[in-house]
Amino acid sequence: MVMGLLLKFARRNVHRNIRSTVLNGLGIALSVFVLLLVFSISEGIESQIVSRNIKFEMGALSIVTDKKIASYNNEQEGNHLLEFINSILDKNENIVSYHPRMYIPNSNIYFEDNSQAMQIIGMTDPELPLIGEMLEILQGDTDIANNRGIVISDAVADILHVKTDDYCNLMVQTIDGSVNFDEFQVKGVFRYTSQLNKFSVYANYNDAKLLFHSNLPSRVIININSLDHAKNIKIDLLNQLGCENYEIDQEVECSGLKISSYLDHIGMAKTLSTFNRYGMLSLASFLIIISFIGIWSMQTENINERYREIGSLLSFGFKRNTVKLVFLYESLYISFIFFVLGFAIVLFVVLIINLNKGLYLGESASFAFGSTIVNPELTIMHIVIVFITTVCYPFLATVLSLLTIDKKKIIELLNN
Repeated sequence: MVMGLLLKFARRNVHRNIRSTVLNGLGIALSVFVLLLVFSISEGIESQIVSRNIKFEMGALSIVTDKKIASYNNEQEGNHLLEFINSILDKNENIVSYHPRMYIPNSNIYFEDNSQAMQIIGMTDPELPLIGEMLEILQGDTDIANNRGIVISDAVADILHVKTDDYCNLMVQTIDGSVNFDEFQVKGVFRYTSQLNKFSVYANYNDAKLLFHSNLPSRVIININSLDHAKNIKIDLLNQLGCENYEIDQEVECSGLKISSYLDHIGMAKTLSTFNRYGMLSLASFLIIISFIGIWSMQTENINERYREIGSLLSFGFKRNTVKLVFLYESLYISFIFFVLGFAIVLFVVLIINLNKGLYLGESASFAFGSTIVNPELTIMHIVIVFITTVCYPFLATVLSLLTIDKKKIIELLNN
C-alpha cells in the first residue's frame, strides 16, 4: 500500500518537475547514446580485426612454399610435395577447406602513361566471393574466373585514371627472376579500407600462377571447424611432414615449407585489438565519470530547489527515509525512460551507419585500427553494462545529493 503510494507520488513528481526531469533525462540519454556508440564501434573494430586477419588475410593455418621448389625447374619435386600436402589436408576431419593462393610482390600495373607499384593476389574460384564479402565493390563485380580479369582498389583506379572494362598491363618479376607481363581487364573496383589493401590487385589464381611462372601456390590457406583446434592441427601437420625440434608457438620451417597458425602471426592484430579494447574502455570510463559529475550536480540542484516540498512532507509526518525513497524512485523512473530513449537513438544511428556501408574513420585510422571503415556492432553484454550503469550512477548521485537534508531541520527546509 505504502510502496504503491510512494511510486505514484514519484511518477507525479517526475511529470510535475518537468524542467529537472528533462535536464536529468537528457544527460542520461546522452550518456547512453555515447557509451553504446563507443562500445559498438569498439566491437566492430574487434570483429573486423579478427575476420580480416583470419578469414581473409592468413587463414586459421597456412603453409608457405619455398620459391626454389615452386620454380618450374623443380616441377617434379614441387608436384610431389603439393600432392603430399593435399593428401594430408584431405585426411584431417577438423579441416573444413583449404585453398591455394598466389602472392606476387614487386609488381606494377600500367594504363596508358600511368603506372603504380602493387601486389598481386591470386585467388581460386571458390574464394572469389570473399572479395565481395570483405570489401565493398564500388564498380563492376568480382567475376574474374578464367577471363584474365582483375579487381583493383579505388585508390589505384584514381591514380591510373582507369575504370571497369579498361585493359591494363601487369608486369611482374617472376619466381626465376625474369620479367613477365600480360594484359588484363579491370572487372571490378573495391573501396580500400586500409593501407594493407590500398595497392592490392586481386586476380584469378591460375592467371596469377601463369604470370609468376610458378609451379606451386605461394601459400595454402586452411580453414578449420574451430579456432580452438588450430594448435593441435598444426602439430599434426608438422608431425606428418616429419618436422622435428620445432617451437610450436612460432612459424616452423620444414621440408621447404613454412607452417604457421593464425596465433603465430596475429601479434599485430593482438596489438591493435588490445589498443582498441583498452583505449575504448578508457574513453568509456572517462565519459561515465563526466556524466556522473554532471548528473550529481543536477540532482543536487534539483533537491535544493525542492527543499520546501521536502520540509512540507516532513511536517506532515513523513519520515526522512520515506522522503528519500520518493526521490530514489524518481531517479529510477527517469533512468529507465531515458535509457530507452538513448538506446532507441543509438540503435537507429548504428542501423543507418551499417546501411551506408560503415563509418569512415579517416586514412590514419587504418594504422590504429586496421581499417579506415568500421561497422558498429551492438552486443547484449554491452547493452546490459550500459543499462546497469545508467541505473546505478544516477541512483548513487541521488543518494549523495540527499545527504544534504539529513542535517537540516524542518524549519530550515521550509524557509529556503
